[in-house]
Amino acid sequence: MRDTLRSWVRAVQRRVRGDGGPRRLPSARVRFEQRAHAARRRPWVLVGTAVAILALMGGLGWVVWASPVLVVDEVVVTGLDGADRDAALTAAAVPIGEPLARVDSAAVAQRVGSLPIVKRAVVTRSWPRTLVVSVTARVGMLVVRNSEGTLQVVDEDGVAFRDVDQAPAGLAVVNGSGQRPAPEGLQAVIEVLRILPADQRATVSAITVSSASMVTFALGEVEVVWGGRGSEEKKGKVLQVLLKTTPAPKVIDVSAPDTPVTR
Repeated sequence: MRDTLRSWVRAVQRRVRGDGGPRRLPSARVRFEQRAHAARRRPWVLVGTAVAILALMGGLGWVVWASPVLVVDEVVVTGLDGADRDAALTAAAVPIGEPLARVDSAAVAQRVGSLPIVKRAVVTRSWPRTLVVSVTARVGMLVVRNSEGTLQVVDEDGVAFRDVDQAPAGLAVVNGSGQRPAPEGLQAVIEVLRILPADQRATVSAITVSSASMVTFALGEVEVVWGGRGSEEKKGKVLQVLLKTTPAPKVIDVSAPDTPVTR
């Protein structure tokens, strides 16, 4: 009996100590103390995390904005060649060695875009160390000759962007009666060149803008009186019909397309 009692006491002691058998759940007081300890640590954990994040961001910011790691060592201009490309590089004026992130891309695009040859300029960063200036160049559509004999290449928007000694091959020459043809008359010429078939456009010559509303040109052997802007589609259709008449007219006047005149 005494041995049995001792065995029972030892079993109870082992249970209390957690030796063998199912472990006792912590008391309410222990759980409370654990929660309190965790609550006291939480602000310090948050502060430590915030400090680590700020330090990381500061380091990254220094690398991007101030370190010699990500600086400009090349400026690339696309869309232009030769002297035009060199002029764009000069206009960009981006110092080699400047942090790439600190380059004012809008200002660079504006400086390059101010060049006559440039229709549009877009500046992008090519990490880690290259600045790319993508240029859309103006394309000549005709050449304007003023009363002084100066030749200027003009694009489809009517913008003169280059002086030349002689007209480039494939571009019609427009003769003005004054210092420069009237802008409205010049736009009328541009509309003519847009609407004519490619094979006919190549035969256009002797274009004259005498006023904003009077454009004439030679289409092969035929003199065409076009007039001013407006009704381009109708004028073009009437012109094509009259070019096929027999005998071939020497003059076709479509300035008033509803009442065209031939002679």
